[in-house]
This record gives sequence, C-alpha cells and structure tokens, in this order.
Amino acid sequence: MLSNSCANQLEELSDLLLQLSHQDYSQFSPVFRTSSIGQHVRHILELFECLIAQYDSGEINYDLRKRDLRMERDPVFALEKIRLIQHQIILPDKDLLLYPDQNPETEGINTTYFRELLYNLEHCVHHQALIRLACHAIPGILISEYFGVAKSTLTYNSRGTVNYQ
Repeated sequence: MLSNSCANQLEELSDLLLQLSHQDYSQFSPVFRTSSIGQHVRHILELFECLIAQYDSGEINYDLRKRDLRMERDPVFALEKIRLIQHQIILPDKDLLLYPDQNPETEGINTTYFRELLYNLEHCVHHQALIRLACHAIPGILISEYFGVAKSTLTYNSRGTVNYQ
C-alpha cells in the first residue's frame, strides 16, 4: 500500500533525525551553504501536510503550505510531525484538483489522492538524497545505504547491474 511506503520512507527520516544534534539539524550545512537539513525536512513534511489538510476540500495547492520555522529549527518537533503524518496519510483514493500556483485564474489539474501521495513519496526520496550529502560532512552519522535512493534504482541494482550508492 502506498501509504505504508510513505510511512516507511518517513521512518527512515526519523531514524536519521534521532542521530543529529540540534545544531547539525538547524544550522546551514557546509554542503548546501544556503540551507539546513532542517529546512529540507520542513519542506518534505509540509507538502505531506498540505495534501492531508486539503484532502477533504478536494483542491490541493502546495503553495499554501505554512512554512513553519519551528519544524526546520527543532528536530524533536519535526519528529512529532512525522509521527502524525504517518497516521494521517491513510486515506482512500479520490479525485482531486491540483492548483500549481496561487493565481485565482489558473485552472486546476485533474489528479487523485494516490497520485499526489506518490508525488510526495518521490519528493521525499529526492530531498533525502540531498540530506544524505549534507550528512557526509557530519562525523558519526550512520545512514542506511538505501536512504535517499529511489525504489526504481534499488530494483535496477538488485538485478546485478551497476550499483549507484
């Protein structure tokens, strides 16, 4: 089930956050230079929150996320959000309209909850790959070899082909 895949991906993120100091989480990464691991985590979680919060209305607009600075500065708060999202994403599929911006004249795009959940999963993996790079600069952090690697890459690699870790 797609919601389980998302919950598992978020669990990998949780495992990493438990290893990070408050400073490593919230300060600009020397790898990113202009952003922190916490900002990437906030961005991941707020897209999931948007989808969940706007589900009932049937209209999704990711530009309407809160941009909650506490989530990017406080890893414990981010962990609490992860736990909440893991429970809230278990919803039935339904038709939705996706609005790509805040322009009231922009037409909505037909989509579904499962399609948007899949988008959020892939978006999460993408940002986890970036977070992985930042974590290489932090001593003592243990990261799964699968963290930030797309399922399609894992499937491809399992066939005995080239391994891109």
